[in-house]
Amino acid sequence: MTHDSFTPPIHFTVSQIRLAAACPRIIHFDAVRSRTSRRRTPQVTQLWQGPAGATAGGALFHAAVEKFNRLAYQQPVLRTLIAETHERDELFRGIMRWFNEAALNRDALYEKSAELIVNFTNCVETYLRELTDIIHFGRQSGREPEDIVTQLFAPLPKKVDVTLHVGPNRQPVHVTGALDYVFFDWRSRSMRILDYKLTPAESPHKDQIQVATYALLYHHQHQYQCDAGVFYLFPERNLVELTWQDVYAQRHLVYDLLASMVAWSQYDAAAGQGLHPPGDETFCESCSWRTDCVDRLGPKSQGESYHGWSESQNAPEPVVEVQTPKPDAASVPTGDTEEDVSIPPLPPPPKAMIHLGQTVAGHDSIEFPVSVLSTHTAIVGAAGSGKTWLAKCFLEEAIRNQIPVLAIDPQGDLVQFLYQRDESELPEEERTRYREFRNLVEPRIYTPGTSHATRLSLSPMRLPRMSDLEGLPEARREEEFTALINAVAMHLVGLTARGRSSVEQQQTFVAMILKRLVDSSLPSANPLSLTDIAAAVHAPEGIGFDDVDMLIKKSDRENLGRQLYALAHGPLARLFSGGETLDIDSLRKPTTNGKVPLNVLYLNALTEEEKHAFLAAVATEVYRWMSCTGGDPEHPQFLFFLDEARDFLPAGSKSPPAKGPVSRLFTQGRKFGVGCVVCTQSPRSVDYNVFGNCSTKIIGRLETSQDSERVGEWFSTAGPKPDWVADRAGADQGTFVARWPDQPDELDGAVFKSRILYSRHEGAWSIDRVEEEVARSESTT
Repeated sequence: MTHDSFTPPIHFTVSQIRLAAACPRIIHFDAVRSRTSRRRTPQVTQLWQGPAGATAGGALFHAAVEKFNRLAYQQPVLRTLIAETHERDELFRGIMRWFNEAALNRDALYEKSAELIVNFTNCVETYLRELTDIIHFGRQSGREPEDIVTQLFAPLPKKVDVTLHVGPNRQPVHVTGALDYVFFDWRSRSMRILDYKLTPAESPHKDQIQVATYALLYHHQHQYQCDAGVFYLFPERNLVELTWQDVYAQRHLVYDLLASMVAWSQYDAAAGQGLHPPGDETFCESCSWRTDCVDRLGPKSQGESYHGWSESQNAPEPVVEVQTPKPDAASVPTGDTEEDVSIPPLPPPPKAMIHLGQTVAGHDSIEFPVSVLSTHTAIVGAAGSGKTWLAKCFLEEAIRNQIPVLAIDPQGDLVQFLYQRDESELPEEERTRYREFRNLVEPRIYTPGTSHATRLSLSPMRLPRMSDLEGLPEARREEEFTALINAVAMHLVGLTARGRSSVEQQQTFVAMILKRLVDSSLPSANPLSLTDIAAAVHAPEGIGFDDVDMLIKKSDRENLGRQLYALAHGPLARLFSGGETLDIDSLRKPTTNGKVPLNVLYLNALTEEEKHAFLAAVATEVYRWMSCTGGDPEHPQFLFFLDEARDFLPAGSKSPPAKGPVSRLFTQGRKFGVGCVVCTQSPRSVDYNVFGNCSTKIIGRLETSQDSERVGEWFSTAGPKPDWVADRAGADQGTFVARWPDQPDELDGAVFKSRILYSRHEGAWSIDRVEEEVARSESTT
């Protein structure tokens, strides 16, 4: 570019981007004022929505938090509090006390009104409770105080100074700003940007534009991929968040807004320049331009915006120029001398990986990102191929990455997780990962229907409520609630006798009963026993249903009620009585702080009918839990493992009770961060749709040519059948070939040998052996 053609960039701050998102006309009026008054610094209108006259001391709050963050890193006080306190509330009180003593300008605060002091104090308490939660979670996860303080308070750079060529005709737009807070959050295992707001969450989507811009520019400036949140502290707590994937997906909205800002600031109707800015009446009351707005620019509904980036299907990414920002919090005074000590920013946290072994040919590590777990995994191999060994490695890796596990053990092969190998048995290169696993794992053995280990009961049943789904958009709550109720109804009807012609009517009828039972105005509130449900089905008039004969005959509903009652008192009765109630939250919560539960559900003491009934109930409860809890596919929060899957998910038209509920986890789990792993001997033995929902497939030794053909079909959808498929017939024990999303090309078709197990591995345990080993394990802990 020659000197004559150079176009100087237009400069905006990130705060001005927030103003433009609120009302484009403010950007225009400020630009006109800055030009006509020849201001050295641009005019920036202050815009604030809030309760009339109510404030919370935003400037004082930001100053105190900045000082607190600086002192937390420099001084030993917080490290000592983390090490010496044990309970969350005790830690919070210590942090609150130190904040008031060391960081708060109390003289400035006491000059404020009584109302502001109360508001300010509430904001500080809300902020510090959130911080305490993060610290306590890190402490429970086994992190040392020094590690916690460094991850939360090391002075990462906060300033951004980036030029994006996104204006009309790719005009450069220079953007600068400074973040409130950036840190690594163990709860989501990601870098996180927070923007504090001591204003109401009246327009969170506008504030999200601001924090998304911060995250996008921070990525360009410092190469971090940060989740972004707006943390509202006044007048009430509210946290609005975007994942990095959300930020990146809507980057074109930011580009369009910047391009529009250039055109709005240059708008001149007489000269035919720029774009006519639209207005937003939401902010008129607090805007200093409200008296001139309509006279100068016409009705607020009139105006234009630039949509070139969003509407283009194949627009290249913009040219980005990164400037070196002036020093900010990366240079921190020590408090001991007049000099500053420069502290470099932390490197990005290491990417969490699943480590399975090494290639036979080059000893390259076979590992993939933890996020891949959410897209499900299938492990296939003939008897004696080592598939159960590899599956156990999978579960160990989940625990090592702090993901709780629920493992269904139909034969007794997984209960050996009670014991770990001695470290001396492991090669040197595995010992660090082994220690991570050993220090985190909390193995727990459950025996449904018996008390040989911890007994688990399906009663009372947990039914969803509309209030459980408040995290969903309002339009989807009713849909999701109905889907959850229908899932439970299908499960219950599926456990009763087969062969009737009115199954759909019965499911619809049971769903209506369940909806009425979960109505909080009724005494039969959640949770409910199976007997409660059976009674309501048998006599619906008792809960207010007086005319159900149009839907289901009286004889059919009475028969259905008797069969549901028989479940609780007949051959399957032991599944619905005694022991702990099935509760996914409890299965995910460790009994010892800092541990990660590895839950094994031992089914080998049950009949085949009981196994199917119990697994169907477990899968239905996992579906209810994840739908009510929510989650993020990029951050797996739970791993569901099913061994010997052919018995429960058979190929073809067979539909045992567990097939529908378990299959639903494979179709729905990924969006909630619930990963599923299925293990079987033959690729032809399990329902094709289950395999179709597994993005990761691991193939051991295959037995027959038909098995090889089926595997070839899996991998030939985007091209010819891979050459390595034929070699899987008769392959060596303990060797595998894997495919996973975004796999490096050099590992495609590479044969690998599974790593050593960190836990004991031997033949299947009988129920008596389980009782003996559980007792021995408990006596030594």
